[in-house]
Amino acid sequence: MHKILIVNNDLDIGGIQKSLIDFLKYLVGLGYEIDLVLWQKGGVLREKIPTSVTIIEREYVHTWKDVLKEKNLFKKVKLLAAYLGFNFYAKIIKKPWLFYAKMKQHYNIIIAYCQNGYPRFYAIDNVSGDKKYLWYHHGSYDKTGEHYKLDKKYFGKFNRLVTVSSANKQMLAEHFPEFKDKFFVVPNIINVNEIILNSKEKVSDFNKTDGIFNFVTVSRFSKEKGIDLAIEIAAQLKKEGVKFRWYFIGEGATFLEMKKMIKQKNLEDICLLLGSKENPYPYIKLADLFIQTSLVESQSITIYEALVLKKIIVATNLPALNEALHHGKLGVLCKPEATCFVEKIKNILFDTSVQNKIKEAVDKNIVCNDNTYKAIDELFGNFK
Repeated sequence: MHKILIVNNDLDIGGIQKSLIDFLKYLVGLGYEIDLVLWQKGGVLREKIPTSVTIIEREYVHTWKDVLKEKNLFKKVKLLAAYLGFNFYAKIIKKPWLFYAKMKQHYNIIIAYCQNGYPRFYAIDNVSGDKKYLWYHHGSYDKTGEHYKLDKKYFGKFNRLVTVSSANKQMLAEHFPEFKDKFFVVPNIINVNEIILNSKEKVSDFNKTDGIFNFVTVSRFSKEKGIDLAIEIAAQLKKEGVKFRWYFIGEGATFLEMKKMIKQKNLEDICLLLGSKENPYPYIKLADLFIQTSLVESQSITIYEALVLKKIIVATNLPALNEALHHGKLGVLCKPEATCFVEKIKNILFDTSVQNKIKEAVDKNIVCNDNTYKAIDELFGNFK
C-alpha cells in the first residue's frame, strides 16, 4: 500500500480545512495509507477526519511568557529548554521548522496542503519522499524581499505547485514564471450529496418574513474577505428603502471590528452576525441572495456550495469567481464598490426577467467533481 503524508496547520472551520476533509475521504477511498501532520491540537473539523487517517501532532513552542508563568519546576525547565532550542533554530539558523524532529518514515507522496506557516518547509526539509507537492489556496501573492526569496527557493524544491483554479494558477505563475512547468490545477472537491442533505436541517436563528429579503454571506472575517464592503452595501440599501436581513456566518480577526461598524451605522437589526456554523447549508438554502464581497479568492468553496443549493449569487468580479460563475451566466459580478453591488442587488431583486434568466441557468448547472478526480488521478497516477 502506498503511503501519503499531508502537512497542514489546523482543523478549524475554514475553506482550506473543509477542502482537506473531502480530499482525505477521496484518497482513503482510493486505498492510500495516510498520515496527517498538524500544528494545532483540536479543531472543530477533527471529528470529520476519516478514522483510517493517522494524525501526528506537532506543536508551536510556548512563549517566554508561558515559561515564566509555569509553577512546576520540572515543566518550567522543560519549557525553557524547548524555548531556547526553538529560538536557536529560528534566530541563528533562520529555519525554525528544523527544531522539530525529522520523520523516520519514507513516503511515496508528501503534500504541504497550505502555503502558510511551516507545512511547505517541513515537507521539504523534515521528511523523505518520492514526490512532494505544494497546494496553494490563496488568491493573491504579496510577499517581497527575503520572504519572496525563501518561497522561491522552497517552491523550486517541490515536484508540483498545485493551485485550486486556473485563475489561481495564472496569478501565481506571474510571480514565479520560472516554475511554469511545475504548476498543476486540482480544484477543491465539493461534497454535493452532503451539502444537500445537511441543508435540510432546521435552524432557529433565521427568520423568514413576508416582504423582507434574506441575504446570506458565509466567510472568514478578515480584510481580504471584504466584510466591511458588505456593511457599506447594507447601509446604502437601507437608506434606499430596501427591506432585508443580512446573515453573516463566520468568525475571524476582524469580527469585533465589523460588529462595531454595524453598531456605528445602526444596522444591528438587519446585519446579523451568527458566528461560525459547522453546518451553514440551511442558511444558504433559505437565502434569497447569496452575497460574497471578497477582495481576494483562489477558488471559493462557498460559491460552489451556493450553486449546489441553486442560489442566485452576487459576488465581486475576481478572476476565480468569474471562472466559477461562468463569466456572469450563473450569477451577478460586481466591481468591489458598494454602489455597484447596490445597483445590481436592486436590479436582481426587482427585475423578475433578470432574476429568472440567472435562476434558469443555475437550475440547469450541475456541480460535479469529475475534473477534480481526473486531476488527482493524473497527479498521483504513478503510485496507483
